[in-house]
Amino acid sequence: MKPVLQFCTVVVWVTALITAVGAILGAAIWTLVGAWSGSPQEPWALALTGIRTLGFYFFIWAPGTGIVIATIREYRRRHAANHDR
Repeated sequence: MKPVLQFCTVVVWVTALITAVGAILGAAIWTLVGAWSGSPQEPWALALTGIRTLGFYFFIWAPGTGIVIATIREYRRRHAANHDR
């Protein structure tokens, strides 16, 4: 795979994974806290709010994290290739 395509693939996958984790955590946390605090909202509405809120917050940080991870990975790949010569 070409390095640029590999870099973009890593960024997209890391972004998607971090956002998905945020959405899952948001659904669980909002539902549990809503039930614990006696919220009048339905559990599915609390879960949807959690997905939207934490999913969004995690998505804000995910692309930057993906770029950093992809950059570190590419640096290590090139650094290892130079030592093999």
